[in-house]
Amino acid sequence: ESLRDGREVWLDGKRVEDVTTHPAFSGMVQEMARMYDLQYTDKLHDIMTFTSPETGNRISYSYSLPSTYKELMARKRNSEIWMQESFGQLGRTPDFCSSVVCGWYDVRNELDKLAPRLAGNAVNFHRFCAENDIALTHAIGDPQVDRTSVTMGENSAPDNPWIGVGGYALENPDDDQATALKVTKELSGGIVLKGAKQLATLAPLANECLVYLSATFAARSLNEYVQWFSIPMNTPGLVTLCREPLSQNPGSYGHPFSHRFDEQDAMMYFNDVFVPWDRVMMLYDSDAASRLLGRVNVLAGYSSNIRLYERIRTFVAVVTMLAEANEIDEVRDVRDKLGELVSYAEMIRLAIRGMDADAGLTDSGLMVPGDGFALGIYAAQISKRVLDILQQIGGLELLAQPSEKDLANPELRPYLDKLIGGGNRSVTAQRARLFRLAYDLCASTFATRQEVY
Repeated sequence: ESLRDGREVWLDGKRVEDVTTHPAFSGMVQEMARMYDLQYTDKLHDIMTFTSPETGNRISYSYSLPSTYKELMARKRNSEIWMQESFGQLGRTPDFCSSVVCGWYDVRNELDKLAPRLAGNAVNFHRFCAENDIALTHAIGDPQVDRTSVTMGENSAPDNPWIGVGGYALENPDDDQATALKVTKELSGGIVLKGAKQLATLAPLANECLVYLSATFAARSLNEYVQWFSIPMNTPGLVTLCREPLSQNPGSYGHPFSHRFDEQDAMMYFNDVFVPWDRVMMLYDSDAASRLLGRVNVLAGYSSNIRLYERIRTFVAVVTMLAEANEIDEVRDVRDKLGELVSYAEMIRLAIRGMDADAGLTDSGLMVPGDGFALGIYAAQISKRVLDILQQIGGLELLAQPSEKDLANPELRPYLDKLIGGGNRSVTAQRARLFRLAYDLCASTFATRQEVY
């Protein structure tokens, strides 16, 4: 029900009236609901949630603020469940962006140095998200446009002009040369923004959108383009422009990943969007934005690396099943490839163990893991090879499997049973499902998107 809020979402040239029932989103909506509901099961209730020391309410470990190693490991276990339940396929589970909110909380003292009101905003926003188990997206990239014809501006805004000042216009709102998001007006109650941000993964299915860095402009010290804030997805003027959906046959067993785990990617356009002051965390400070980015993202990166581990484990499992289905699992070359995949998973697991071992307290007392950013580079190095191995073991059968309707056709089924199952009907269905699953993981539009992402 929280997603039926009048948000402006566009897909394939049409406005989506209800994202919960639209075929392009319904599979992911159902998966999100299923994973959220795990928090209320007897088996996982105490693993995925804990009692808030402030309010006494049960809140998700995704919003926990660990101060000890034991508490950090409890948070890690919750992240593992999210990633295991999604087979490592979701780059932006709710566990990811909630970690960014915890990062904002962690740097509250630094924000306080910029302006007293900022610290209170970070603390209050974390409490709001934790108590309401908010699902978040983030939009931190800038539009990639023709840089030879777009003027981005060179002058920085005055030091903290927004503190206690209203009506200060940074740029003519009618000037559409700059497509990047920037503040166009300051009012007594907040700021007005115009421009675009990308890439907001999970945007149509999130409750709130975080904007917390323009890395490009921060590096160039263009302070007027730097903002940290959050707004509800149904904020007037906020437009979500979605890419084409990945699954063209919703509900088919031939698309088990793309139907269930298409988390969507979107461009966010801010058409004179008003953001109240209590949702603003930082403005106009490119140095601080760059300096604090790594610390803000530490727990989010931790969650992402746990996802990477589960993703590789999924490949290990699927490749193993393919090898066994083709009765080549004892072939030496195949065993070598399986061992190679297992070694990748083990390297990632051990790297995460190293992050755990290097855990320590931040200046504000938050227990965080050690640096794990190198795992992102490692993931890029092995990703193509992992796909290659799956495609090699699967072979041509990845491309020639029947659909559900083929198997249901009584005229075709005898041929399929003979060609695929060796006369065994149950084997026919099992092999078709397995190889279609493998295809979805390594050769479909979903697989390509995952690789690019």
